[in-house]
Amino acid sequence: MKWKSSGVPLILLIFISIITSGCKTTKATKTAPAVTHKWTFPLNWIGHYKGQLRIHTLDSDTTLVPMQLIIENVNAEGYFPWTLVYGDDDIRPYGLEAINAEKGHYRINEYNSILLDGYVRGNHFITRFSLDNSDLTVDYEKTADGINVSFYVTEVKSQNQSGGEVMGKDSIPLVDSYPVVVFQKAILKKKE
Repeated sequence: MKWKSSGVPLILLIFISIITSGCKTTKATKTAPAVTHKWTFPLNWIGHYKGQLRIHTLDSDTTLVPMQLIIENVNAEGYFPWTLVYGDDDIRPYGLEAINAEKGHYRINEYNSILLDGYVRGNHFITRFSLDNSDLTVDYEKTADGINVSFYVTEVKSQNQSGGEVMGKDSIPLVDSYPVVVFQKAILKKKE
């Protein structure tokens, strides 16, 4: 059987197949209850959020930096002001615009010719982009009392490539894995 992609990310399919191949058959269990919060993005996200950003790198102990996220009502230009503040003086005013709200597609305009596409999936707004020799994924997760922000920074050069073999009748796809060089996490609480 040849591998064919059906629009589902390859790594997700591999992960699911690895997990399910080691599972034993048991009685059917109840499905998880429905999520009780329905977040309307970006309207239910508007607010001023504050907390600490924890930065974990290969070379240093954890660093703490005060962080704020300020999301405001839509302005005359059609953007939701989206401001990130690190420490006291690193202020980054951006604008969030809807590209296709029905499909959860939005874009952050950094007002310097950089446009970052982002996607709403459940209670998460996720962006992924490359900068120099790094790949960054930023996950904003809406919670009942704030927003959790996770930054994943990986190198764009593959650390390891595996697969690419034929096992029985199955062609195993090539899989690249990448080193994670920085992880950052902020738990931001909404200011009243």
